[in-house]
Amino acid sequence: MMRDLAALGAYLEQSKPFDWDGNCCVLFALGAVRAQFGRAPDIGHRWSTARGAARVLKRVGGVEAATDAIFERIAPGQAMRGDIAGCPDPDLGIALLVIEGMTLAGPCEGGTRRVPRSMMTMAWRAAPEARHE
Repeated sequence: MMRDLAALGAYLEQSKPFDWDGNCCVLFALGAVRAQFGRAPDIGHRWSTARGAARVLKRVGGVEAATDAIFERIAPGQAMRGDIAGCPDPDLGIALLVIEGMTLAGPCEGGTRRVPRSMMTMAWRAAPEARHE
């Protein structure tokens, strides 16, 4: 399935502030997958607060384990525009961002933040279908 990079670009240009109930790093990354492919995996969990997100993350083994269960992990050097990057985060362990090219994009209180690609320590191939082992 081909990526719609124009739709991805439009999605990343939306500047909505971080919100646990709709625009946290996980939902932002899934939204980028949906923008590219017209659909995204259903993660089967919902939350609306930091506390709710923490409960879900504890059940699923954390952001890294949950992302591994849904997407194929790839070497950061193989990641391309639209793939998902993992960056160190003091609260979550790993925060998810979307690869734009030389920058990574993700939600923050002021809208969409961009950080250098060099902050990425792990990556996953964006795909609309959930991974099945």
